[in-house]
Amino acid sequence: MKLYISRSGIAVFLMVLCLGIAPSLMAQSYIDEDFLDNLENNARFMLKEPAPAFAEVNIPSKWEKESAVVIGFSRNVLFDRKSSGGFFTRRERSLYFFEKIRLRIKLNDNNSVKALSEIYFRYGSKEDGFIARIIKPGDTATNIDLKSAVAVEAGTDIPEYFQSFFDQVAGSGYNYYKVPVPNLESGDILEYVTTTKSKLDVTASGYIEFSPIYEVCSKGYPIMFNEIAIETDDKSFFKSLSLNGAPTFKKESTTEGFFRYVFTDRNRDTEKDVNFVSPLIQYPIVKFQVIYSNNEQAKGAFIGEKGELKSNFSKEELAKKAWEDYERVSYASFMGGMTTVQNFVDACYSELVKLGAKNWDEQTYINNAYYVVRNKILFQRSYLSDKKFAHIFGSLLYQKDIKSDVIITIGNNIGKLNEVLFEEEIRYVIKVGNKLYFNVTDFSNPGDLEEGLLSNEAYIIYAPAKKTGAQEIKPFSLPGTTAADNSASYAIVAELAPDMKGIMVTRTSHFKGIQKAKASPNALKFTPYMLQDYVNYGGSDPTEKMKSREAEEYTKSARSLQDEFKKQKPDFVKESLQSEFHQRIKDARFSLISDGRTQKKSTLSFKEEFEMADVVRMAGKKYLVNLTGLMGPQLQIRKEERNRKYDIDVRYPKTYNWYIQFKIPPGYKVEGLTELNKSVDNETGSFILAAKEEGGLVVISVQKVYKLKNVPSAKWNDMLAFIDAAYNSTFKYVLLTPKQ
Repeated sequence: MKLYISRSGIAVFLMVLCLGIAPSLMAQSYIDEDFLDNLENNARFMLKEPAPAFAEVNIPSKWEKESAVVIGFSRNVLFDRKSSGGFFTRRERSLYFFEKIRLRIKLNDNNSVKALSEIYFRYGSKEDGFIARIIKPGDTATNIDLKSAVAVEAGTDIPEYFQSFFDQVAGSGYNYYKVPVPNLESGDILEYVTTTKSKLDVTASGYIEFSPIYEVCSKGYPIMFNEIAIETDDKSFFKSLSLNGAPTFKKESTTEGFFRYVFTDRNRDTEKDVNFVSPLIQYPIVKFQVIYSNNEQAKGAFIGEKGELKSNFSKEELAKKAWEDYERVSYASFMGGMTTVQNFVDACYSELVKLGAKNWDEQTYINNAYYVVRNKILFQRSYLSDKKFAHIFGSLLYQKDIKSDVIITIGNNIGKLNEVLFEEEIRYVIKVGNKLYFNVTDFSNPGDLEEGLLSNEAYIIYAPAKKTGAQEIKPFSLPGTTAADNSASYAIVAELAPDMKGIMVTRTSHFKGIQKAKASPNALKFTPYMLQDYVNYGGSDPTEKMKSREAEEYTKSARSLQDEFKKQKPDFVKESLQSEFHQRIKDARFSLISDGRTQKKSTLSFKEEFEMADVVRMAGKKYLVNLTGLMGPQLQIRKEERNRKYDIDVRYPKTYNWYIQFKIPPGYKVEGLTELNKSVDNETGSFILAAKEEGGLVVISVQKVYKLKNVPSAKWNDMLAFIDAAYNSTFKYVLLTPKQ
């Protein structure tokens, strides 16, 4: 239980762990050699199975210039027939499921050779199997030696081609290993087969929702054959929805009591539009989920009938389910601990009352309730779900007799309301009068909008009538934003370093709106914003109610945390700047002006001081200086993206401002400012750069604006005009020449 964790010194220690200061506890280890032969023996049968798609060695001529081509990609999942008979009985307390994956890919150039120079496999059971092999042109297959396989640290991103569907539900007992692929060359075929057995303890539950899967048909390489097969027993429910022209799952006949669902996609090209695209909205995809149930908990669940291939839910089904889930949150565990959500609500309200809540006006109470909830989340390892936040916040408002409405919607990068298929897709918002309150983050303020819910179609839902069960559902449109609402502004003062080989930079940055939400996690990492967070709602110092020994421990821990942050922040800032500018950075320093975490000071502002080593070129006694490079790299649209297929999704309108002042070195004059000036402005966006000399300074003002969230593909050339102008401007230099 962490309800009052901020009131003890242990809280700071946990804070440190949550923020990633503690070193990883998992060291890489080699796989047990005793099981290497076992792995091969368990997988060998898959290579003998009849699979015409995996016998191909040739690829279509249209894809010969592609980096690689996937000849075949197959994933098959079987829920264990034997364990099904005793599912949830005294004899059998675990559910088993088997997954088989097979991949065959032709490598056409060194880029794909490099990308696949390491492959991954999952291993955790003596029944697991894995074989990887290389097939060279005109030669037989050669197996890859697994002796050098090394365990992958938890949390590592596993490439899609090697990832199990069921990692999350199966738990941490199933580890991944990676192994290098020696002697891999362009023209080779890489093939692997793997079979894994997963075990899920179902002692305490008779209802299991497996993680939803979003299968985007287009991958990084063209695919000749792509198959997913799911076989379940009569205790299962299966949901699937195909969108944007993707093939559908087909229900096939199988043995009595079992259902088989198969998705097959062939000859799928890569998508060329990769910028300003929401793949789950625009690309062909199929999403699906398996749900197991052996008791009455299935009643009222967001599912169809057993054996039915469910693909959609009505507005009424959606609203009814969302309301039922919203009401049940009271009894749920708060953040996985022993405390229930209702207990958490009661504790928060008790704290608000002690602070004077009964005498506050309505808006003061609303804001303080929001900040109290945010304060508690600061010290947790994860954020609340939208549903839990909405219930907690709505319940706190109810305690003060403040009327609020529940709004449901879906993320604007996930789909539309009529495409909701999974409970996880339902997003919740609380409405009070004409104001909206979204889920808290460490950095959010009451009323801050959320990128994924801008301009969304939504419903206001109400409790069903007690007598008739009829439920009122009102359509609602969530607000959008303008480019001015979401701004990132940089005031840059620069001059040549004493050795004339680099530029010394002082950059002061200001972020508002969605730009602030995106910048805050990096900007505030290794800053102790959480230690004074209680001030935002008028809370008391955590040490006030501590005994002297506890207060001393807390103060000591807080000081240690601050000291540790001071050590780590400069290195983190240096690494961040090097990642931003793609070049060497020296002597990075950081100072926070405003964390943007209050309504009175809602702008995130900070100052960075650093030296850039690679923006100055010497030409005899002259110097070429890339001042516009201080904007940082700008988006480049490559040749293959010039012909646009999909409409443009910018995510949110936004403005970037740069104001650069460069001190001209004594004894030098500047040339080439006129060539920097550029102005492109149309209905989709703009890029305007103005450069001049003023009082011994080069003064450059730049503004780049994305005016609209959504732009039709027909306007792509207008987008390219200002995007290209920004990109090309970053490669221009001014010339410093001696006056004599």
